Amino acid sequence: MEYFLIALDDTPGSLKSIHYINRALKGVRHIQLTLFHVLDTVSPNLLKREEVHRIEQIQEEQPQLRGYFWTTENEEKMMETFRKAKLLLFEGGFPEEQIKTHYSVQSADVAQVILKEAQALKCSTIVLGRRGLGRVKEFFLGSVSNTVTKFARDMTVWVVDD
Repeated sequence: MEYFLIALDDTPGSLKSIHYINRALKGVRHIQLTLFHVLDTVSPNLLKREEVHRIEQIQEEQPQLRGYFWTTENEEKMMETFRKAKLLLFEGGFPEEQIKTHYSVQSADVAQVILKEAQALKCSTIVLGRRGLGRVKEFFLGSVSNTVTKFARDMTVWVVDD
């Protein structure tokens, strides 16, 4: 069994990775696809009390999320991206049992979070899109795809262009 981590964000372009997976891996059954998203952290002081309470309940069930808070809006965007990605994969012929979703909430560098997650899940391949920052912005800001490609060890990285 080969394990693929597909890094998604809430931009429309990130679903291009899913279209590529559908073309490149059509009919392949010995793989597990994990759709992965990194939620941005926010201070709990910026959230309503009900939101903080709801997140604390989630943290009880998922201890790795303790100490991190996020907005409901970002969570809803993530869930919608997962829904769209899964629908595209179903349409591409992938059965539900081959697809998992997973997310992390981190204030750390997104590329490092992706790499750490891929290692934890024993993935052989990371699939992610290139956002297309432009050469100047990419030089100063760096890019997730460049960092993942640079630091990935013992795994393949597929960077899908816009």
